[in-house]
Amino acid sequence: MSSRSSSTALPALAFETGDGRPLSLSDFQGRFVLLNVWATWCPPCRKEMPSLDRLQAKIGGDDFEVVALSIDREAELVKPFFASVGVAHLVVYLDRTGSVMPTLRIAGLPTTVLIDPRGVEVARWAGAKEWDEPAVIDELRTLMRTSRS
Repeated sequence: MSSRSSSTALPALAFETGDGRPLSLSDFQGRFVLLNVWATWCPPCRKEMPSLDRLQAKIGGDDFEVVALSIDREAELVKPFFASVGVAHLVVYLDRTGSVMPTLRIAGLPTTVLIDPRGVEVARWAGAKEWDEPAVIDELRTLMRTSRS
């Protein structure tokens, strides 16, 4: 189950793609984002990554994207891991500065945050999940539907 969040916009988050292109959370405005903060050295993170990839394949599109943001400093750690577990639908995103966890007040990994199209946190989950299970997809869709109203 998720924890509900306040209706204030999240602070600015700067990160980059695996090839070094700078991004921020505001680059995703206009769509829902499931922001998963993780690391290659975290066993529960590694276990849930294939289900996040399947979730992106199932419901990702113009108005929803899974952003798997690794706190690993190097894409050379993430890319081979993605390849080894068959991740094909997620983009490599890196928090090379280590600022995301303190900025979002994240205490442990993995932590996942559902963000609405205005950049407002809708819900937060601590720990791993099977993100592509029907009940989890239903929960996400319900949260997205109710946050639009």
